[in-house]
Amino acid sequence: MALVGAYAHAQAIIDTLKGAGLVVGDGEAPRPAGRSEIITPCVVFHMVDGGLVDGTLADPDEWVDARFQLTAVGRVAAEARDIADKASAALAGGVTVAGRRVMRVQPIDPWGRVERDNDVTPPVFYCVQLWRLFSFPEVP
Repeated sequence: MALVGAYAHAQAIIDTLKGAGLVVGDGEAPRPAGRSEIITPCVVFHMVDGGLVDGTLADPDEWVDARFQLTAVGRVAAEARDIADKASAALAGGVTVAGRRVMRVQPIDPWGRVERDNDVTPPVFYCVQLWRLFSFPEVP
């Protein structure tokens, strides 16, 4: 068995968030076509450094411990917190990765600080949360 790449795990997380009715950006905040403002509310997904792969002698890369960040964005601080809570609830319902069993999606930093971003127009508020996902191959 070969190492399951980041794409399958990342897409599963994005699909889970979208399935919960959230507007999701992959690596950047979503924007209307041809416009500069950020669509709010939304959540932005980023894979982050860290995590590991491990396994058996027969398949040393079968276990995945992936790290990712969710940035909840809103027009006001309360909206950013609300989107962060909705994203957390969606992940608590489980994530499905084809051919894998996702054992757990766990917050590393569940109470992300809410900050105002004045570098975009109009300004937005955002809340950053760090997560980890554990997966291993499905057993037939």
